[in-house]
Amino acid sequence: MLSTPPPVEAPEAADLRGRIFTDLDRLAFALEMEAAELLERGRGEQAGRVQEQRLGVRLAQRLVAGVWADEVNLRLQRWAAEYDARLAPPPAAAAG
Repeated sequence: MLSTPPPVEAPEAADLRGRIFTDLDRLAFALEMEAAELLERGRGEQAGRVQEQRLGVRLAQRLVAGVWADEVNLRLQRWAAEYDARLAPPPAAAAG
């Protein structure tokens, strides 16, 4: 994967990766606190949706960390060909 850090990463890139990871961690924490508030107000269904968002952020955090996680990497591998095909230019019309 392109986002996985190489064994030796430039200090600037490692710093940026660390800041993105921390920003995602802050976002996940904020979503967790929001879900807790919603539960306190008896809004369990909405809290569940916020928790799902938090889990999505945690998946992104694993991707940014560059550490293998089945729930991230296996999904990316499974759908890689379809994603690439979606981005491929359309075939040229046959001249005739």
